[in-house]
Amino acid sequence: DGGGGGGASSQPQGKAARGSRNQPTMRCGLIVYSTTVLIVTLTILSFYLPAMIYHVRSTNHRMTRSTTYSTTLHGHYSLPAALGGLPAGGAMPAPRGPSGARVMMVTANQPLPCTTRRGDWIMELALRNKLMYATLHDYKTWWSTELVSAWDLEAAWNKIPLLYVLMHPESPVTQGVEWLLWMDDDAIFTDMNFTMPLEQYDRDGINLVIWGDPQRVYRANDIQGLNTGVFLLRKCEWSRQLMAEVAALATPSIRRQIGNKGRIAEQGALTWVLHSQAERWKDRVQLERNFTLNGNWMDYAKKWVPGKPKLALPVWGNDAIPFVVQYAGCQMCRGHSENGSWHDGGVRKCQNAFIEAYTFGDDQVLSLLGLRHLTMDTHLVRASAGSELYQRHQRMTRCLPSFLVIGTQKGGTSSFHFLLKSGWHDAVRVNSGEKEIHYFSWDDQFRQGPLTYQQRFDGSGDRLGECAEETKLRGEVSATYLDYPKAAERAAMLLPSARIVVLLREPVARLVSSFNMKWQVEICGKLTWSRTDCYNGVTSMRVINENNVAPKQRAAAVKVWNECSVDKKGLDHDCLRRDFVDKLSAAISDEERRLGECAKPGAFEELGSCLGVQGLEQAKLYALMEGALFLYRSMYSEHLAKWLKVYPAEQLLVIPSERLKEAGDMKDTMGRFARFMGLSDSGAEVHNDLIFKSSPAAKGVGSDGHVHENGRTYIAEAPADLAEKIHKILCPKNQELAQLLLDKKLIAEVGDMPWLATALKRDIC
Repeated sequence: DGGGGGGASSQPQGKAARGSRNQPTMRCGLIVYSTTVLIVTLTILSFYLPAMIYHVRSTNHRMTRSTTYSTTLHGHYSLPAALGGLPAGGAMPAPRGPSGARVMMVTANQPLPCTTRRGDWIMELALRNKLMYATLHDYKTWWSTELVSAWDLEAAWNKIPLLYVLMHPESPVTQGVEWLLWMDDDAIFTDMNFTMPLEQYDRDGINLVIWGDPQRVYRANDIQGLNTGVFLLRKCEWSRQLMAEVAALATPSIRRQIGNKGRIAEQGALTWVLHSQAERWKDRVQLERNFTLNGNWMDYAKKWVPGKPKLALPVWGNDAIPFVVQYAGCQMCRGHSENGSWHDGGVRKCQNAFIEAYTFGDDQVLSLLGLRHLTMDTHLVRASAGSELYQRHQRMTRCLPSFLVIGTQKGGTSSFHFLLKSGWHDAVRVNSGEKEIHYFSWDDQFRQGPLTYQQRFDGSGDRLGECAEETKLRGEVSATYLDYPKAAERAAMLLPSARIVVLLREPVARLVSSFNMKWQVEICGKLTWSRTDCYNGVTSMRVINENNVAPKQRAAAVKVWNECSVDKKGLDHDCLRRDFVDKLSAAISDEERRLGECAKPGAFEELGSCLGVQGLEQAKLYALMEGALFLYRSMYSEHLAKWLKVYPAEQLLVIPSERLKEAGDMKDTMGRFARFMGLSDSGAEVHNDLIFKSSPAAKGVGSDGHVHENGRTYIAEAPADLAEKIHKILCPKNQELAQLLLDKKLIAEVGDMPWLATALKRDIC
């Protein structure tokens, strides 16, 4: 029984035990459920309650149309009660100077360094533009890098609390100021003489002037209906209240209520306020469309004409210079986005357009000092014609060259120089001594100064500007000028009025010729300059030792001698051909690899910088340019673009090198050169008979007319597959060159340069 009783009593006791264990679990479940419901409810209220309150408050404002406000901006910005005795519109009178209404220009940029190349420099120029405009018109300025309320009014919102604080009636920095002119960091003035019609705004009782479309703002609530990049705001209580209303929309929940998926910026907020409270604000707002406050940079790119009051082409039917151009979307400080992808190409596009517009505006400022920029895309300046500085520069440089023949290397510069030095034209003189001075390309020459440069020409005196034969046009020929990194800017600073002659040879032929020269120097040493087939003159180690030009060259010559000599009496041509082709192929492959690295995203903006040509001392630069950069030196668009940055296209003459081979073609080419220089192309002072005499660098073949064809022999040419590879590498640059020459009107059509037309027809790009 005891066992049975024990068994019978054990069942209810077990149920009781299980029930006691389940009761806490149920209670916990109810607590979790209730807590979840509460959290969800509070979350929903946190999003929608502020919006409901905002709408109720806005409705009350529209019903009462009260002119007295007292609002709190999220506990940070409290507006004082309306001051008694304010004039209509709430404007507070400010002391006026003798010139009328006082203006403070306000701008801001980010407190941290830019993340894009040249971004900080671009922002510095944009700031300078604003400061120069303010200086010209006697405006006060306020430049901010502070985030006034970073936790809720970040980025573009920051202008709202900043302006609110500056408009405080007791602010010491705006005493005497009546208007605040806001300018985004990416907006610049391009009409530096224009001023906004402040007196008209006074008469009309206007407090806010901003570009806008009334239909899109007041009816459609279109965020693109106005532009908050630039606007004029009267310093008054009305304006402070408006800024308070805009700042109130910074709460994320309210942003979601009024549109743009919660990402609404201050422009959308102002649009919403003007749309939803039109009766309250509209009468004091001027949506200005009588002049350009919001010029879009893409509309104006490439349309500026230096020193002209009109655009080259009209924008929206108007060729007037815009007051302001904005670079919205460029993000030149932080990066550029096209189709949602950030990339350096977009940054460069924006920055180049910016430099154009900035230079146009800056020239208006520099003109007050008698200065102007050399071209629209350079920081270099020169004296304006007629100014004292210009006259001084003209006096001191009148004995320096009037023209430069800048290359290309292996492009016919020796033949061109030979004709000029031989006296082809009585009105032209070139330097005495060696053909090439390299004054602008080699540091050691440039350091000697312009007087030493002047004295390279016969008849020069001991002071700058002193010379005999003042009626002669002086010029010089240096093939390093086209592509050495410092030459263009140095020439433009000293000789801004000089005419520039560019000889361009088919780039693959130029490359092989350049490499052949390097290879011959390596094999022959000094013999390279005494015989065109110098490798046939290398007949012993004694010849190598007598003609070596450097230890490295001698070591290379000895190595070839050991590999290719025949019975120690000469060099085997088949062995030399293999050596030539192997070394050419290796050089191209190595440079192609380096160019590939430079083409990667995030590489240097300028190809030459990526390849390492910037900042090198002379010996290292020479070794790099002459011994390793054969492809780069055949990329003519890279180099010509640098010269076109500092010289207008009207001062450049481009000649195909192939027009210098035959005497008949060369006669036409030299006539073209004479006309370019403003000289007669025929008559007693022109000696065309010299054209039919071969130059020292030419073959000297008279029977077929090729009197100026390169006389240096080749042991080998580039194999067909290697030549095709080089063509493919250079093809994109040839396309760039064709577009550049056509855009700058340096050629009328691609057919003017036959090798370029042929290169572009090849189906390899």
